[in-house]
Amino acid sequence: MQRVHPVLFMVLFAGCGCAQALGATFCVAPGGSDESSGTQTAPFATIRRAQEAVRALVAKGLKEDVTVILRGGTYRLAKPLVFGPQDGGTAQHAVTYAVAEGETVTISGGRVVTGWKRSARDVWTARVPGTGEGTWYPRHLWVGGRRAVRARTPNADEDKPYRQLTGGGVSKDLKTFTITLPPGTVRKWSGLEDAEVVVLKLWSALRKRIASVDEKTGVVTLRPPHVKGSTGNRARKGMWCWFENSPDFLDVPGEWYLDRASGVLSYLPRAGENPAKVEVVMPALARLVVVEGTPARPVRNLHFAGIRFVHTDWTLPAPGHDGRQAFFWYGGAKGVTEQQAHPKSAIHWRWAVGCSLTACEVSRTGATAVRLETGCSDCRIEAGRIFDVAGNGIMVGVHRDPSAPPRGKSPPGTTAPLPPRPELPHHVQVTNNHVHACGVTFPGAVGIWVGFARDIRVAHNLVHDMPYTGISIGWKWNTEPTSAARHLVEHNHIHGCLTRLADGGGIYSLGWIPGTVLRGNLIHAMRRSRFACGAPNNGIFFDEGSKEFLIADNVIYETAGKAVRFNRSKKEWHTWRDNVLGEKPDAARLEAIRATAGPEAFP
Repeated sequence: MQRVHPVLFMVLFAGCGCAQALGATFCVAPGGSDESSGTQTAPFATIRRAQEAVRALVAKGLKEDVTVILRGGTYRLAKPLVFGPQDGGTAQHAVTYAVAEGETVTISGGRVVTGWKRSARDVWTARVPGTGEGTWYPRHLWVGGRRAVRARTPNADEDKPYRQLTGGGVSKDLKTFTITLPPGTVRKWSGLEDAEVVVLKLWSALRKRIASVDEKTGVVTLRPPHVKGSTGNRARKGMWCWFENSPDFLDVPGEWYLDRASGVLSYLPRAGENPAKVEVVMPALARLVVVEGTPARPVRNLHFAGIRFVHTDWTLPAPGHDGRQAFFWYGGAKGVTEQQAHPKSAIHWRWAVGCSLTACEVSRTGATAVRLETGCSDCRIEAGRIFDVAGNGIMVGVHRDPSAPPRGKSPPGTTAPLPPRPELPHHVQVTNNHVHACGVTFPGAVGIWVGFARDIRVAHNLVHDMPYTGISIGWKWNTEPTSAARHLVEHNHIHGCLTRLADGGGIYSLGWIPGTVLRGNLIHAMRRSRFACGAPNNGIFFDEGSKEFLIADNVIYETAGKAVRFNRSKKEWHTWRDNVLGEKPDAARLEAIRATAGPEAFP
């Protein structure tokens, strides 16, 4: 279990040995039995059985805290763990799921692949039950804990890992979508029905299935249905792409391909790897933990501490994923619901009050790691490690303003913020987390996203190794008032972002968010890929309508573009105090901010 900040000591019960936790206690162990009593000497075997035991106590009325101690090992889920109002605590008493002292607990949504055989060209193969029958076609693979690369061309480690488009576009009737590459670049690859293209657009990415390839002209026709999307950020000439998921692309160590018809998985091992001797996992679930209450009965005082959550998948919708921004998707296609069009998360909370995720790891995901949305308040995401994430790292807020008037037009003279509605998330703390290597599959993703919400504190986080923006706040592309207000983004260390895309920042903001403070952040190494297209990359980017912020004591240096940029926002709309912008500070100032920016829970 990772080192935890002292203020979290009581939450973790000094390591949570079964005999140490206060109040009622249940124990779970991989070698236990669900027919047992759930004690230290006779533990349950599954978390679901412990949940039933806790639920029985809650139904009687809690008179003390309840702790479920998880003994070391891996708990593989057949379906997500769903916690409702009947599973949570009260204002006076908490329900906590925590790891036994000195042990490691992993909750996995994956299945282990076995039965490996070595075939020609050093390719190893195994049959994956369920895939050939059409009930399961996972998009990810982890070998020995490392994410393997879905077979692609050009290869990810080449000097030029992308191919450049010479054209592209969608017809007005949305019936035809093509991209064009130089003749000879593409061919009618095997398994074309499952092959995909990923196009690096300006500030997001497109991922679509391929319908056909014309080798002579270089025209690749993409599979319908198609969506309207943004006219300014469509796949077009000059952008870069790669192709994925054909057996013809399986040519370098670390790549894999799963044949849908036969269910045979092929893998080219890295140096020293033997798939028959290490754990090989494919994900089977999109979510691991769902906490969902109602407006009348939210889930209260429920906590998770010290747990590793791993191995999730996400099914690509029929129209593919035409990235809008921050892993959101342009919708509008028939048969695709709004929930399908927006990020799935391994940990997903709605109407949760006073709950926490503390010192947990969420990694190896097929989409977003953690999201707190409608109705969440007074919650904490603390001292966690979020990495190897296909989509966004941590998300707080909703993507539609519940207080906005119809069609988003406020009456003349309306000031921000708009009166909040109960479903607006508020007073959430995202602190002391290490967020890195997100956007692995969807390059338009961000490390930490805050949408429509109020009083969200994002503090002492370390955010790095991101293909796009580090921390994104706000979600309104104009100067109209919103219900968002008073975010505090302070003492974060953000570096090494914008490694693939453009038009973002270490911190990026959208919309009128009065009372927001950006304070004491250290932002540097905002680079620019030679394959990026579009506007500059900056330390802080105040985009459309960003207004009424206090920007104080921040240090920004080594950025590809200016330290600070404005688009439909103005410097005079904000208050500025004692920032170092664009120049590396003197040694004393740099040492001082390095001592305060970033997680207190990490060395």
